[in-house]
This record gives sequence, structure tokens and C-alpha cells, in this order.
Amino acid sequence: MVGQPKVAAEIARRVMREAAERGLELGDHLGAESEFIERYGVARGSLREAFRLLEAQGAVELRRGAGGGAIMARPQPTQLASFLAMTLQIGGGTLRTVLETRATIEPSMAALAARRRTPEQAQALTECAKSLLEARHDSPTFHALNRRFHDLVAEASGNLLIAAMLPALSWMSSAIGWELGPRVRKRIALEKQGIAEAIDDGDSWGASQRMSRMIMGYEDLNTADADVLERPVAWADVDELLEKHLHEGTDG
Repeated sequence: MVGQPKVAAEIARRVMREAAERGLELGDHLGAESEFIERYGVARGSLREAFRLLEAQGAVELRRGAGGGAIMARPQPTQLASFLAMTLQIGGGTLRTVLETRATIEPSMAALAARRRTPEQAQALTECAKSLLEARHDSPTFHALNRRFHDLVAEASGNLLIAAMLPALSWMSSAIGWELGPRVRKRIALEKQGIAEAIDDGDSWGASQRMSRMIMGYEDLNTADADVLERPVAWADVDELLEKHLHEGTDG
């Protein structure tokens, strides 16, 4: 006999294939539970387990009450960050692992942003970079704005995979608990202003080079605090940070 988890996984795959064939988009209702039970010929418990699997993946949102049910959703970078953090913890990944990955991806991301950004996105980057410099003496605010800047560049790149991966990497960097001095924060903020300017000008090469220089600048940690780059990524630390972020977003 096939166990319920395996049945539920197969139902979940079928639901998502059908959603793609129907051209369902974010916010669309997948259909009534009774319709799925009749069409698929499955038990109610297996169907509900399938939807719980999809909810855990961020692919659907299960709403209660009138007009509720399974609604198409978009997986969030926080979910990817949690999964990647677990992968890195098991494999012994460190902050160096995360920064090397960012140094590989983010220059290309900045180049794409320079080619594809909208005027509104360019303006948001310019304003964020300005606020970043002003917040250089306020560490918590600086780190929040720094993370937002990278999220904005990822969004402006127009690449869905990058827009999910880079915020996830930023969250993992933040969870390590490493600190930057005011002088380093000022240098990073000035670099960010240059990146924002290059993106606004549509200068893909300049945006790429400035982003590369900014990220590789973190290698200064080798001389300032060599051990910080070898700090391990722990899933619990990342997940705790993400949970706090989600609660703050709900409360706000």
C-alpha cells in the first residue's frame, strides 16, 4: 500500500502542473476542495496533506472562512534562506562561503539592473544609498538599509531567480552576527552610492565593477578579524532571524 505522504506529494505535483496548465497567477483560487476530491478520486485527508505540503513550500496560501481555500502564492526569500542555511550547516558552510557566492553573483546582478531598471527602481536605490550613508553611526538601521539596497538591486535585475537568491544570502550574512566599524560602514555606503549612480545611468559595466569592489572589500575582515569569515552558518540562527523579521512585518 502506498503511504499517505507519498500520495500527498503526488497530489501536490498534480495540483501544480494543473495550475500551470490553467495559467493561474498570484492570488488566484485553485478551486474548491470537493472539486479536487471528485476529479482526483482521493481521500480528503490526502488532499489536505498535499495542500499543507504546498503551503510549506510557499506555493499556496490556505485561507479560512468564506471565500477561503487554497490560493496561489509566491515562495518568499525567507523560505529559501531557511533551506539554504540548513544545507550549509550540514555541509559546514561559513560566512566565507556566503560572501564568495555573493561576490560571484552580485556583480552580474548589478549589470542586469543597470540595463533593466525602471526610473522608479533607480530612484529607490538612490534614496536608499543616501539613507545608508546617513545611518552609518546607527548599526541596526545601517544593516537593515544595507540589506534593503541589495534586495532593490536584485528586484531591478528583472531576474526572478536572482530576486529570490540574493535576499536569502543577505539574511544568512546577517544571521552570522558580525559587526562592521563606522569607518567600514561609511566606505560601504559610499560604494553603494556609486553603484546606485551607475545603475541610474544605465552603466552595466560600471555597476558590475563597483559591486564587485564593494563585496570583495569584505575581505578586509581577513586582517581586521580573520576568524569572522570562518564562523559557521547555523540554521537555527537564520531561522530565528527570519521569524523575528516576519513578526515585525506583521506587527507593522
